[in-house]
Amino acid sequence: DEMKELGKNNDITADLHRDTVSEGIVVNDHMVVISLIVSPFDGSRPPVPSLILFDSLDANYHNTEYDIRELLYFEYGEIWFDGGTQTKGARLMTCSEKALPNKRTKGHDEYIIEAVRIKDHALIRIINEDRVSEIIIALPDSVRFSYIGLTGEGCRISNVVIDRADTVTEQDYIPRIADEITYIDVPAGDIPNVQIDGYRSDSTEGILIKDSMRIDFHMMSLPTARLVWHCAYIVIFYSGDGRINGNDYREYALIRPDGEAWEPEGRATNELTVEKKDSFAGWDEWKAKNKEGYECTVFFEKKDDVVTVSTENQGIAVKNVITILDGTKEIYAALTGDQCAITNIRIF
Repeated sequence: DEMKELGKNNDITADLHRDTVSEGIVVNDHMVVISLIVSPFDGSRPPVPSLILFDSLDANYHNTEYDIRELLYFEYGEIWFDGGTQTKGARLMTCSEKALPNKRTKGHDEYIIEAVRIKDHALIRIINEDRVSEIIIALPDSVRFSYIGLTGEGCRISNVVIDRADTVTEQDYIPRIADEITYIDVPAGDIPNVQIDGYRSDSTEGILIKDSMRIDFHMMSLPTARLVWHCAYIVIFYSGDGRINGNDYREYALIRPDGEAWEPEGRATNELTVEKKDSFAGWDEWKAKNKEGYECTVFFEKKDDVVTVSTENQGIAVKNVITILDGTKEIYAALTGDQCAITNIRIF
């Protein structure tokens, strides 16, 4: 989408280093291509354009202590258009360069920046008339977002045009330069472990609910987790292959151990009861215990069209009675969540 992401700051004038930084341009698994022109700020010195790779709650660069704290600003590093790099929060940054046979003939430089991210790796390619620089960044996790902020020193960046691919980039597009960040590299139970880096970004396979069933598992929020709902969820559903989002997928309930639940309109009714026990120590303690990790047990009862799901964790007792309205008989449960690792899953 042309120029949408930079809004009013389509031209960036930077006299001193970082005195102006563009709005963030998100880098995700849809390749973004940014074309722009770099020219001198005032003609007294050569322009030195660069980009900052960062994350923050408002997708903007921040440099004050208050804003960094309040908006969770996290900087991965800085990349200069000549291929130079400065690593900050990233685990590793590598750069390879290839010279092109062209000679610069203009009073300004035209650049194309290609950027893409696959899980915990990002690739940024900077192309101009005589050089291609390819930078690979190993990020500290797969959870935080990543944004590009255009900036520099003694330069003007203008004619910024942004296009984003409609299709997702192949999973093996970026050569890996550091080990994958994983919290599930431990022995599995009856079904494979699962790590969920973002909201419902992954899930276990479906488990057909019997008349009476229990699932035990170990749940741990990821180090980046900061909210009450960064934990495991229980999904009640049907699909032809027993997987979330499978053929003819129908969802009947989404249940969180903190006592929140959702139901789809028309397919089921949910009667949710939540009880705070004396052992509940508050939400700050809840989040701390989630990061430490603990053992969870979820009970299921199925009778005709009614499925009852119950669990108690850290003093919050949740019970949800789900009445299936569409006549479906084979009902599945799966575990998903947000910023958490689910391991040692046992089915009884």
